[in-house]
This record gives sequence, C-alpha cells and structure tokens, in this order.
Amino acid sequence: LYSRFYGGFLLGFLTMYWLQARPWLIALLTQTYWLPQIVWSAWSNAKKPLAPEYVVGTSLTRLLAPLYVFGCPTNFLRLKPQYGTCFMLVVWQALQVFGLLAQHLNGPRCFLRWMPEGILPEVYDYHRKVEDAALAAAGGGDPERGEAGGVDCVICMTPVRCDAPLERMVTPCSHFFHKECLERWMEVKMECPTCRGVLPPL
Repeated sequence: LYSRFYGGFLLGFLTMYWLQARPWLIALLTQTYWLPQIVWSAWSNAKKPLAPEYVVGTSLTRLLAPLYVFGCPTNFLRLKPQYGTCFMLVVWQALQVFGLLAQHLNGPRCFLRWMPEGILPEVYDYHRKVEDAALAAAGGGDPERGEAGGVDCVICMTPVRCDAPLERMVTPCSHFFHKECLERWMEVKMECPTCRGVLPPL
C-alpha cells in the first residue's frame, strides 16, 4: 500500500515537473479522474456504483480551482487567462459525467454492445432459466409429479413467481427473490440473503 502511494506521488511529481511549461495539460490530466471509474464499471459490470448527485456535485466543485487559475485575470499564479483551456476542461468534464450517467441509466456496458463476446468478463444472468430439479430443491415442487409448491422471497416474505423470469431473480446458489427486492438488497450487501454466498454484480 505504501509503495503504491509513494510511487504514485513520485510519478505525479515528475509528470508535473516535465509538463510545467504546459499547465493546461496538467489541468487536463487532473480532471480525468472519472475515466478510470468508467472503465472499471464497464469491465466489472458494476451497476450504479456512484449516485448521480455525487458525480455532478464532485465534478462542479473540482472544476472551480482550474477555472479560477485559467479564467481569472488576477489569479495568484499570475497566469494569463486561457479561456480556451477553460472551455476544454468544461467539455472534457461534461463528457465524463455524461458517460457515468449513461452507465447509470442504461447499464455499465452500454457503450460496448458492439464488442464481440469473450473479450469482457462474462456477466451472470439473474433471470436465467432454472431446471425443474433446482426449482424443486428450492421448494417450488416437482411439476412432473403435480406438486404445486411455492417459493417465498426471504426479503419480503411473499411468494415468488418462479415461472416469470422478468419478475424474479435467481442467484448462483439457486435462491429466488423478487426483482425489486434483490436489487434493493444488493445496494446494501453483495451477498445472498439466504445463504450469505457472494453475489456477482448486476
């Protein structure tokens, strides 16, 4: 941990030294903090990792300092105003915020639907088809024997329609829940409410 911290600190210091003649490029690099989050969300398929209010608020507050330095004629660094740099920073920040909000609304891989399968890690399907044996083991009864049975969502304690894939979700450990119930649960804990097994991202 310490080696990463001091290594990153030294690399940042050297980068600023090399780019001291191009302060606009330093500002651009420091305003690229959302890009790793966008890439990581797409790679891990992490759904809604950050609240939109947090993203917008953080972006606005972090823009204040560079806009003051490059836009105020009487800034304390005595740099000449560079309004083109201010415009570039605002546009670059807006593009990153747009990317995060698009991932929040349309899924973390909404930009990568054109990519062939096998490049990104496989995503678990919570609406997958369940075999009759697994359904019977969960308490749903055996259809071949005429057993009706029933599976209750342990979150809200009401029956789950196991025959409606779009309304229910099933975990890798074959436990059934209502879609809304499990999604709210996973915002707090990434573990199965029944057996505490680890849950993959939505």
